[in-house]
Amino acid sequence: MLRKPEMMKSAPWLRRSVPEKTLARFERKSNFGRRLESLHRGTFIAMRMSKIQLAIAVGCAGAGMLLLPRGAALGLNPPALNSGARAPAEGTAAPPFSLLGLDARNWTLAQTRGRVTVLNFFATWCPPCRAETPDLNAIERRYAAKGVAFVGIDDEESPALVSVFAKTKGVRYQIVMDSKSAVEHAYDVRAIPTTYVLDRRGIVRYRQVDELNAKTLTAVLEAVIAGKPIPQSQATRRFHGIVSTALRSLNEGLKSAKAAAPGKTPALDAAINTGTRANKSIDTLLSGPDSSSVSYFDVTKARGALNNALAEAYALRASGSDALEAALLRGQTYEDQERFADAAAQYEQAMQMAPKDTRGYDGAYLAQYEMHAYSRSLEIAQAEAGIAPQEPESWLTVASARNSLHQYGLALEAQRKALALASQAYARKPSAKDAAYELGRVWLKMARTEILAHDAASARPLLRQASAAAPQTIVDQQAAEQLAALRPSQIAIDGSGERGARGRSMNPAHVFVNVRNPSAQARAVNLAATGLPSRWLLSFCYGTVCNPYKVSFALPARGSKRVELLVAPLRETGGPWSMSLSVSGGSTARVNLDAKTAKAAILITAS
Repeated sequence: MLRKPEMMKSAPWLRRSVPEKTLARFERKSNFGRRLESLHRGTFIAMRMSKIQLAIAVGCAGAGMLLLPRGAALGLNPPALNSGARAPAEGTAAPPFSLLGLDARNWTLAQTRGRVTVLNFFATWCPPCRAETPDLNAIERRYAAKGVAFVGIDDEESPALVSVFAKTKGVRYQIVMDSKSAVEHAYDVRAIPTTYVLDRRGIVRYRQVDELNAKTLTAVLEAVIAGKPIPQSQATRRFHGIVSTALRSLNEGLKSAKAAAPGKTPALDAAINTGTRANKSIDTLLSGPDSSSVSYFDVTKARGALNNALAEAYALRASGSDALEAALLRGQTYEDQERFADAAAQYEQAMQMAPKDTRGYDGAYLAQYEMHAYSRSLEIAQAEAGIAPQEPESWLTVASARNSLHQYGLALEAQRKALALASQAYARKPSAKDAAYELGRVWLKMARTEILAHDAASARPLLRQASAAAPQTIVDQQAAEQLAALRPSQIAIDGSGERGARGRSMNPAHVFVNVRNPSAQARAVNLAATGLPSRWLLSFCYGTVCNPYKVSFALPARGSKRVELLVAPLRETGGPWSMSLSVSGGSTARVNLDAKTAKAAILITAS
């Protein structure tokens, strides 16, 4: 079954030529307007035919975006159900926030006050996010001299993984970790990538849900810097023209149909044809090169009005599958409005009317997930797998549902069924790139489930299998990044306070360092000093502890400790002496000693 084109805008990644249906936790939060993060973390959503029209939007992965509720694939807890958060409108103040950066230091939005600021919500597993990164890098470099600040906001991923991604992609702007999705919720991020542009006073001047191209973002920044309105694109004018013309025709047709004798349907037929043609025209427009210049929020609102009218026409005609189409359209509109209970009711009706049509199951699954009804989501996924047991995506959806319930062993069982199907497809066509890609992404999903289960040892060979199955693809890239992130992170040494100090004769002097554990596990840390000249002492001091030459202590996951490096001569130095600290954020630092009786570069190592 082909994916509905109208989902393309809400699932920007879906427009890329990459195969798959459901990515991972929240890769995207769909056209239906609610947070769809993605069930299957780390899959691609392809432009291929998929078994689910509504849910294909739910599943771009690996190379693209996913459409399922945030945390679905990873078994994480999504934000509070429909708590009323709405995206900050243009012209309103951006919600303040404070988060930790990749260096574990606190960062606040207030630090950008006085500068035009670009806030980009992203994830490493999101294909469109990855695709737009080179443009973001280039534009950040171009506009840095004009005082524009770029900030990447990652949601719930491992700092180690995001650090590998940033290094690989050459990202030099600030990245902060929204580990509890609080900022994403405050900004009502419905899909990723989502971008906000703030003026120098912290007022929202632009917002978009889509992969931004350089042309669109450059035009926006030029307008905001100059204090001018954002120019309306030709694509935006075309979109509103299509919708307004179709709505006018639809409403006239509905009015005529209601006034006509019972059983007379020409006006309804014409109205339905008008609505479906308009949707096709919109799909074509939103699949074009200038689609990112059309506001996601305008699309959601306008298309909701169009689909409501179309659903009414279907309901009035009441022929064949009209009731089913009306229920699906209303379910989509309710999800756009984040009315998940109402959406679930419409999709459940669709399931009853057409028990073998997967569209109702896909929508119902997402709506139930948004309401945290994880057990019901699992029941729906299992029912859908019974309808389409030969589709790997069916079993990947079951696995995502299992992961949301922390049933990792059962999730792996479902993924093994998907693996068997993907392996059979690859064996039939070993030269087909789509088959190889599909096989690789199933291995990748299995690895991510093992990581959720805190079994890195089992995840590593699966990641290698993913890379081997789909070399030189986004699956390969993600597997390599995840594998690198699983390696124990080096303990980091940063400067803290003054970088230099002076001593007099035999009096000691000191500088301070901050020792960080960037990994997600608690670590035992060993500090050692080597290269001291004869008759000199370096001690590591913190709290009431002061140990000469070496010291050991424990650091919690992503924890840090401020340590004093106390240097003292054990004999007369013939006058004043000095020391200076040299750090690079790695696992070593140097204390440069300069005295009449000795000169040395003392090496401090952390392991």
